[in-house]
Amino acid sequence: MEEFTKKRTAYKEPKFYLDSKKGSTTGAIFLKYSLAPGRRLSYYTGVRIEKTKWHSEKQRAKRNAIDASEINDFLDRLHDKIKKAIAQSRLNGRTVTLEALRQLLNNETGRTINEDGFFALLDEFVKSESKLKTWAPGTLKKVTTIKTQLLAFEAGAQKKNKAYRLNISEINEELINSLIAFWQVNYSLRNSTISVYLKFIKAFINWSEKKGYTNGSKPVKVNLRQTQQKVIFLSLDEINQIYKTELPESKEYLQRTRDIFIFQCMTGLRFSDLQNLKASDIKGGAIGVNTIKTGEAVQIELNETARQLLGKYKSHQTATGKALPIPHNQVYNRFLKELAQLAGLNEKITLVHYKGNQRIEQSFEKWELITTHTARRSFVTNGLAVGIGAEVIRAWTGHQSEKSFKAYYEVVKERKITDIEKMNLSE
Repeated sequence: MEEFTKKRTAYKEPKFYLDSKKGSTTGAIFLKYSLAPGRRLSYYTGVRIEKTKWHSEKQRAKRNAIDASEINDFLDRLHDKIKKAIAQSRLNGRTVTLEALRQLLNNETGRTINEDGFFALLDEFVKSESKLKTWAPGTLKKVTTIKTQLLAFEAGAQKKNKAYRLNISEINEELINSLIAFWQVNYSLRNSTISVYLKFIKAFINWSEKKGYTNGSKPVKVNLRQTQQKVIFLSLDEINQIYKTELPESKEYLQRTRDIFIFQCMTGLRFSDLQNLKASDIKGGAIGVNTIKTGEAVQIELNETARQLLGKYKSHQTATGKALPIPHNQVYNRFLKELAQLAGLNEKITLVHYKGNQRIEQSFEKWELITTHTARRSFVTNGLAVGIGAEVIRAWTGHQSEKSFKAYYEVVKERKITDIEKMNLSE
């Protein structure tokens, strides 16, 4: 890699800024330098400081900050390194590249770039973030799939160019478009799935940037055609329909499935939390758990139906310590469809998705779409429909943003339009 190009630009001073998450009391100090439009260096110095101890105008630590003089001396050294490198390049009639500046800063901070490349860096990202954010097994499985497909993408590119390697600093519009085409052709992925994969790659790039492994360039925004996903839920009448369905002797094994599903519809628990639910988590007529997906503490008050269902499994609770006899996820979902079909949930539902620019419509009977997550969606939708406040439901379910509730509001709005007809006077 060449360290210098022949283009000459005016000198700009390096700047330091504090990057901090909303609600955090501390922030990370970054060095920012712009060589030209679109060619910007954003470098994490490795130093964090209390937000109240950072002087934004002077771009240095305040006097009352812990180790203020050491921090400011360190920032001065980084500033001077950049300044001298630019001055030297100007004497030579050249402009230093972002890569050369980054290496210069790495030498000063003692940071080394992971020489094993893109996938070793990806593994480091997954190892770090999965522990920090307590990723669920489903998330880890999805990440493994993404890595496998990225390896296949690289292998395909190497058939044309043996020296080709994925590089975290070279993810640009051309590469993203090539990836999208690869996913569409080789895996027939929907646009919604590809969007999830791109969101993961963006998170990987942001992490790499903060660690000093990339040149500070931002991933290209890609707009894939998508539709608002339809919320598949059961109304209280449909839940009652399942509850009262008479099971034939040959289908009595579905009794447990029904009990568990109704309990989910009454509590809004995710399957992972349901599977982990212990009898000791239930005290004073309420469930108290830290959710597996987010680690958030939630308390869910139990209604009479939920309490009765739990009461049926006291012997199981005594023997195992678990609240309910939860089957494997795949078995549970298979039995749920069987149960919903027996209950006569045959409403026709059309789902729409996109693959590239191709609009695809698929029709199903409702029972075919029932999964364990349907119970959680039903809990939220029915709660909103009967007038329970969104903030109360979010406290029960652990939903962290108002945005995640948008689709549910639309469903409730549609139900209001339909339900008003029930108030007509009969002739």
